Amino acid sequence: MATIAAVLSLHGWGGRFVVATLQAGDMTTGWAAITAIAIAVLIGAALLELARMLAHVGHDRVFPPEATRHFRRFALLFLLASVVRTVAPALFMAARSVADDSGVLRMTFDGGDFVTLVVAALFWLVARLLDEAVRLEDDSRSIV
Repeated sequence: MATIAAVLSLHGWGGRFVVATLQAGDMTTGWAAITAIAIAVLIGAALLELARMLAHVGHDRVFPPEATRHFRRFALLFLLASVVRTVAPALFMAARSVADDSGVLRMTFDGGDFVTLVVAALFWLVARLLDEAVRLEDDSRSIV
């Protein structure tokens, strides 16, 4: 919701109630706004999956398959949001370099982008470990 309000305020809507600054970098404001909305949608969907995962924790089993499935989706959506945040400006710059035939491609990556990608990859690893824990729990239940 905050992202939508911020994008609308860029076009003069919102008056004195909403003030937003969009750090577009080398991207045009329109593409930066689209990227911000895409990231917000992906993060919102990831948080919804995380909430759905937490609703399943601690009920019948230690590692319910439903919980791990939702956590895997959370990890994937968070990873996609991180990739969009990191790759979208580079793709825009590459397209602009080809369009204006300058042959110059300048890409910058922030340390925060790297940390976010590492955290997203760790979430994905934890999701895979939880899948293995579900499999091991199923095996132990079938043995006993």
